[in-house]
Amino acid sequence: MILNMETIKFNLAANMAIIRKPDSNETYYTYNFPHKIMILGLLGAIIGLNGYNYNLFQKNLGRKVNGNPEFYEKLKNLKIAIVPNLGKENFPRKIQVFNNSVGYASNETGNNLIVKEQWLEKPSWTIYILEDESEEYKKIKDYLINKKCEYIPYIGKNDHFADIKNITVETTEQSNEKINKIDSLYDQKIANIKDDLFEEILGFEMIENRKYFLYKEVLPISLNEKIGYDEYKEFVYTNQELDIKNISNIYKINNQNIYYF
Repeated sequence: MILNMETIKFNLAANMAIIRKPDSNETYYTYNFPHKIMILGLLGAIIGLNGYNYNLFQKNLGRKVNGNPEFYEKLKNLKIAIVPNLGKENFPRKIQVFNNSVGYASNETGNNLIVKEQWLEKPSWTIYILEDESEEYKKIKDYLINKKCEYIPYIGKNDHFADIKNITVETTEQSNEKINKIDSLYDQKIANIKDDLFEEILGFEMIENRKYFLYKEVLPISLNEKIGYDEYKEFVYTNQELDIKNISNIYKINNQNIYYF
């Protein structure tokens, strides 16, 4: 059985970006790849849905706020896919150090807080959004194609503006044919690498005149209103041959096998 569906495809890039990890309060480290919640937040900003700052503002006014941010509640059922545009190597990263000297930044002498952040330099990813019957999907499609936005989208900080371009609407094809590769990030539980070439190395390796790569990253996939990031999964990006156990969320687009989650 073959099922054809529509998908929105676009390139997401920035000169600098930080996709902040939540597990450090001294140096803010970044993920290499955008996680689903970040992508939903960016799409929510484009179509005018409220986010974290709105909820915080309401709480500061003493108003009761129920649930997660509006963008998450309305977009969490969208299925997306991510293809890193790595080129010949991973995105460069640098530690940026700056002072926050506003009076309430720190209780230390001088009220000066030294902030360290890890930034990605010139990252780029191809993002896919799978068609569903929601009004939000239709609005996202309209806003992207017609280059409209309610709030300016950014990646991690409001001075890291998101560059969204090459927006197209493609046809996807889901089938039961046997495949042995996935051209996007995928949940590591759905496939095993047949012959792992990276037992003692990371990144790229040249074997028999072909350059192989393997990247793994644990990313958040859901929100809980009390604790923030709620559930994590390990994602893999590789061009090695795979033994795929579950193809239900894999679609073929322009001869590429794309995994949606």
